Amino acid sequence: MTRRLFSVYGDSISTFEEITPKGWSIFYTGEQREATGVQTPADTWWMQVINHFDGELLANAAWSGCVCEGNVFPQGASERRIAALEQDGKAPDDILIYIGINDYGWGSAYAQICGGSPNAPAELVASCPDKGNVAGLAPDRAVEKFAASYRRMLRTMHEKWPNAHIWAATLLPGRVKGAEKSTSPRWFRGICVDEYNKAIHSAAADEPNCTPVDAAALGFDYEAIDGTHPTKRGMKQLAAMYIRGMEAADEALPRTPYEGSELLTDDMRTIEFCTKPCVGCEFAKGTGNNWWHVCEKQLQ
Repeated sequence: MTRRLFSVYGDSISTFEEITPKGWSIFYTGEQREATGVQTPADTWWMQVINHFDGELLANAAWSGCVCEGNVFPQGASERRIAALEQDGKAPDDILIYIGINDYGWGSAYAQICGGSPNAPAELVASCPDKGNVAGLAPDRAVEKFAASYRRMLRTMHEKWPNAHIWAATLLPGRVKGAEKSTSPRWFRGICVDEYNKAIHSAAADEPNCTPVDAAALGFDYEAIDGTHPTKRGMKQLAAMYIRGMEAADEALPRTPYEGSELLTDDMRTIEFCTKPCVGCEFAKGTGNNWWHVCEKQLQ
């Protein structure tokens, strides 16, 4: 039987040295691989999902630090970026998507551009009249703009590969390695992460040949070296939630044991510890243009 070809679309959490296209922004490189324990592609969440379903990796089109909002490379709805999901003339059978945490983190694509991020489109940064502004609270219509771009991204993928099955996952909270309780704020810039997840779920449910993977509904944190980027253990947890989310959404998928499920324990349950924005809070590790999804009060 021919193995199904999987392609991966996401941000830093889904990048990996020598797998993600050369020249693209990558998080999981030498030092970060050593620090997180994510040393080989087999350690990543996406390869574990692919292997679980006996598939084969076709392409990885992740870009570290990217937002989904916007259609200028490397933003998520960029046609050039999406085209990288195909390789050597081969189309993907399945597309695994996990993207949006940077939209939540920055509050808007424009905030990232104003901040001069190297992960924002260079031409937009260069021409930005508000360059140098520091990101604060998310602006009005932030989720609406994110949702529109997410839908455009899914629609572009479907139009390009109408036979591909697209899996779009909701955003999960990372927990600082060693922390005994949740550390990821849910109202980082004044908009609850649930609103972003509702937008993802709604877009995926509406688009043809696309399935929402509601991993967040399971209610677990994953272990992260810095509150966002998974450790080797965190990758297993993320993969387990992605797999469970796929199974919950599609009864036709085979049910086979996955060892990562053993890491979804009660002590990793997500707890909402605050409903205030992190901007202006003394316990926020960072909320400006160098931000962290970490509440330092939860580390005490």
